[in-house]
Amino acid sequence: MNTTPMDGAAELAGSVIQDLANCRWGLVAERFDAVMRETLSEDALAAAWVQIVGTSGAFEGQGDPVVTRAGDVTVTNTLLSMEAADYTARIAFRDDRTIAGLHILQEQAK
Repeated sequence: MNTTPMDGAAELAGSVIQDLANCRWGLVAERFDAVMRETLSEDALAAAWVQIVGTSGAFEGQGDPVVTRAGDVTVTNTLLSMEAADYTARIAFRDDRTIAGLHILQEQAK
């Protein structure tokens, strides 16, 4: 079993997050694997981001990704700072660098 994360995953996650923050939905969607293309449209991706911004304010920055291997994907977890809340961008990448999963999770109050 391969336990080594994909090379360059942190940089790739940062690039995807910057594309999200700059409303470049097409660039994000181009990276989707076949399953993601079937289940998440550009319009749905845009609507989800707009909802987050509407609820939590503008994107202010991102932390350094935490990178791990989970089975056949590399998973990155990156803190996103918005004006009124923090989120974690959890992105799963296949070894061919396509996106197998993309979740924006609200951080729980402590």
